[in-house]
Order: sequence, then C-alpha cells, then structure tokens
Amino acid sequence: MVPVSDDGSEWLSFDPRDSGWAVFRSKVYDAKRTWLFFRFGLDRGYDIENRFINHEPAVVYSRNKQFSSAFIEVREVRLAIPSGGAGGRALRDAPMARVEAAVNQPAYRKELLERLPGPDSTLEAFPRGQANGWWFTPSKPRMRPPLKLAVPEGRNRPDSFYESVAAAFAFMSVVSQRPAQDLAIENEVPVSTVHGWVKEARRRGFLPAGERSKGTE
Repeated sequence: MVPVSDDGSEWLSFDPRDSGWAVFRSKVYDAKRTWLFFRFGLDRGYDIENRFINHEPAVVYSRNKQFSSAFIEVREVRLAIPSGGAGGRALRDAPMARVEAAVNQPAYRKELLERLPGPDSTLEAFPRGQANGWWFTPSKPRMRPPLKLAVPEGRNRPDSFYESVAAAFAFMSVVSQRPAQDLAIENEVPVSTVHGWVKEARRRGFLPAGERSKGTE
C-alpha cells in the first residue's frame, strides 16, 4: 500500500500478483462508488529480443544497467463507475502525476521495481477465479520524511545527505505543485540550491531519471 496524501485519505493498493495493477482509493471516489485502477510499468531498464523458444516466436525481456534508474509510470487506466455516474469527469480528474510521484518515492520504489512486469505487457486486473479482496486494503497515514535537512559543510557531501534530499523532494512532489520551491522555503535556501541537490541526488541514483520527475523540479 502506497499513501498518496498526508492524512491517509488517498492511497494505492497493489495487486499481490505483481501484475503492476493498483487501485486508487480516496474518500471522494469511495463516496461516489467509483473504482479507479492504474497499471504501472517502467520507462526504461529492459532490453527486448525476439527469439524462437521451442520453435515458437517469443519476446524475451532482460534487465539492463538503466533498470535501477527507471521511472515508474502509468501504462493503463481502468475506471468503474455506478450507473448514471459521471465517468468522463472522474477520468479527467484522475491524479496521474500525483500517483506517479507517490510510487517513485525512495521508500516505495525499490520494492515496486522488483514487482513490475516487463515493458508493454498487458495483464488482466481481475482474472477469473481469483479473490477480489486486494483492492480493499485500508488506508494508513503517510510517513513524512524530514523536510528540514541537515546540510553538511563543504562540497563533497556524503550519500546519506543526498538520500535525505531524495526522500524529501519525492515526498514534496506528491503533496505540492512546486516541490523544489517549497523545499527551498523549508530549508531557507535559494531554489537553485535545491535544484542542485536534486540533480546530484539523481546522478547518484537516489531519484529516478524519468522526464516527468524532472519536470516537477
């Protein structure tokens, strides 16, 4: 389960089959008896090779050196609404950017990277004969990382500092529309300083290299 809000009112529950499917739960969607499902995948990190296995054509996926820096992105969306519901509006209001920011937080992405299927795979969210209880996981409050950072002296700062930068910036990317600016205010530094911290945290592999994650800076 991945929280998407500070107060536990929004969260993602993942399919235990490691299919990449998750349901977005919120008090607003629950009140409207509306179910919103996302399937997540990686934007890089796999080599694709066409082979013949037992004389049959097959596609083989193998991880490459970009796997650890891959950005987790939404690949499919499914919406279930009650009769007479406003489906178009519910889909338009789907918090795509926020759920992507949530799953790319360091606290969650390491486990999710190992659980996501290969590129371009489409897996059934509700296979016949399987219990449907996985999307009823209850919420829990989000664990807020420290936003006031202890900045070491000098220019050669340790990995531990950039790990804390990654955790704080990834969290702010979920709860704020201007994460770098808000993190700069929290730490009483220019926003350009935060941009530099984030760039180095990304270079060291503590933040994903996805284009959309860069756009939130």
